[in-house]
Amino acid sequence: MKMVTDSRGLDEVIDVLRKDGVIIYPTETVYGIGCLADREAAIDRIAAIKGSSQEASYLVLINEAADLERFCSRIPPAAEKLHKRFWPGALTLVLPAKPGLHPRLIGHTGGVGIRQSSHPWVKNLMKQLPEGLVSTSANPTGCSAPGKMETLDPKLAAEVDIIVDAGQLAGGVSTVLDLCGDEPRIVREGLITVEDIYLKTGLRVAL
Repeated sequence: MKMVTDSRGLDEVIDVLRKDGVIIYPTETVYGIGCLADREAAIDRIAAIKGSSQEASYLVLINEAADLERFCSRIPPAAEKLHKRFWPGALTLVLPAKPGLHPRLIGHTGGVGIRQSSHPWVKNLMKQLPEGLVSTSANPTGCSAPGKMETLDPKLAAEVDIIVDAGQLAGGVSTVLDLCGDEPRIVREGLITVEDIYLKTGLRVAL
């Protein structure tokens, strides 16, 4: 395992990812563990490192809203309203998944979770990763998600190929909104509240 700072090492991280590597990196909330979204063996490796349950699924970070078509079979009209107001930022949209995605990227409603991160380092990274980046919190299942290097689980850290240290992160969790059904439904309310969604888009969501 190698550690780099967020001001350096971008090319090195990309090289690791292209070689089916697994990284720990900063997001606008907490540190995530990830790999390229089209690398099945690397996704399986993340599940083993975290000790994820069989039903656990991971989201995908993308560079821009146009990349949704790579992962989604259908983009509901509400998705456009939402991503225009809240991306990049802490809102994960669950949208109908295209066939062929890794099972770990598909939730129980048949959707894939997608977000555009607002963290500056990740934004720079994603400009060079059209494949998308798997994102799940960098902690063993059942443990707290780390917001700084000092709280990163050492056993988990030892299992990845490279770690990007961006210091103390903001904390919190992204709001997860499922758009696969007849009406938007909150899966998890996080930094973006139900009230925020209504005030900025006019959308009413089911709890």
